[in-house]
Amino acid sequence: MKNGTVHDKGVYTGFAVLLTVLSAVFLSASILGGAFPSGHDIMLAAVAIMAWCLSALHPHFRANDERWHRIRERGMFYSYFILLGFLLALMAVFSFTNFDLDGYRTVSVVASFLISSVFLTFVVLSKRM
Repeated sequence: MKNGTVHDKGVYTGFAVLLTVLSAVFLSASILGGAFPSGHDIMLAAVAIMAWCLSALHPHFRANDERWHRIRERGMFYSYFILLGFLLALMAVFSFTNFDLDGYRTVSVVASFLISSVFLTFVVLSKRM
């Protein structure tokens, strides 16, 4: 602990393990029940991915230096174009197939993809920069 705040990598890893187990249970229950996962199931998996990424990124955002600011800036820039590509692919799937989702699940899929892509982009850029 430093200055009353928790900046321990173990905390992020612990949350990541807990969220991964919870999302695996919820997703497997949905899939074994014969239904497409609900929106909250998908969002829980995205938050688990985010927790794993924060665990991997801990040394970088702990330093809070110029390199971390560049990683965040470029990560958001690349994630914007990744999201645009995903939305185009999703529109093509909805247009050319019989695949149909209700509004809540569609928004949950897009939001979970956005959360995952942003943090995974941060991890990739932290390894490359």
